[in-house]
Amino acid sequence: MKSAVDIAKAEDFVFLVRIDDPNIGPEQEYNERVQVLSDNLKYFQENCECGYEVRSGDLKASIDLIRKICDEAIDKSDSIILDITSFPKRWFFPMVRHLVSNGRVKNLQVVYTKGNGHAESLSENPEILRVLPTFVDDDDRSDHDFAFVGVGFHTHGMLQLFGADKTMSLQLLFPFPPGPPGIQRNWKFVQEVEMKVHKEDGHTSSPDPIAYLHLDSIDVSQAFDAMKIVTEAGERTSVMAPYGPKTFSLAMCLFALACERAGKGDVPVYYSQPQKYTIEYTKDVCLRNGTLDNWAYAIKRAGTYVYEM
Repeated sequence: MKSAVDIAKAEDFVFLVRIDDPNIGPEQEYNERVQVLSDNLKYFQENCECGYEVRSGDLKASIDLIRKICDEAIDKSDSIILDITSFPKRWFFPMVRHLVSNGRVKNLQVVYTKGNGHAESLSENPEILRVLPTFVDDDDRSDHDFAFVGVGFHTHGMLQLFGADKTMSLQLLFPFPPGPPGIQRNWKFVQEVEMKVHKEDGHTSSPDPIAYLHLDSIDVSQAFDAMKIVTEAGERTSVMAPYGPKTFSLAMCLFALACERAGKGDVPVYYSQPQKYTIEYTKDVCLRNGTLDNWAYAIKRAGTYVYEM
């Protein structure tokens, strides 16, 4: 909520979206979540002068509902700021797609605010690995040249990616510098992946099946360009697993959309969606020189796409 307050001006209009986890838990936990939501809304009302409306939906809401909320924002203005700080990938991937592809949106910025300290367990009850809505593979391919995986804290079903497909080269997007304690948790993630790949012969056709792309954890353009170079501007096929920093996930989303616009092969995006997130996912927002450490990424400017093949 602090992120929204920081970027919203009096003349703006804000849509606040409440997303309910399907597995709320016992009554005490439910009451804690309700209290947090109430406190957040109160903070917004006391610190922001702009108009606002609240929308709500389930974690696994229909694409129609997600698009409807986006369209309500577009009806207000052709210049949109999407703050993905607290949005799950199940929501913000199709939101970015809709806002990017909608001709009425002339200017689009995506904002992300860094958190200060993460909970030991970020989420619970991950589902089996599935494609994110609207990011399916219509080519129905059984193999791809590359699998891009963001290095995070939990693999959460990601290792299912190595199923019948034995030909992909695994490209691990490693956030650098991650800083403590993130670096220990990132290397544990890598260790689990390495053990899976090397334990079972034939997962990849490459003699060196895993490559490490050390990327700035906050630089969306760098991550996008790295995938563009590896795939030869989308000429070689790829599949995405958006674990790790949300900025890497945004780069994957934009890369998949750019490939579609360029007429390249579809880029399916796989994720194991948790069914419940920790209430105190982060302790607070990060500060940089006394102000919120938030980052804005230009996606469309005057109707022109910024990220292209």
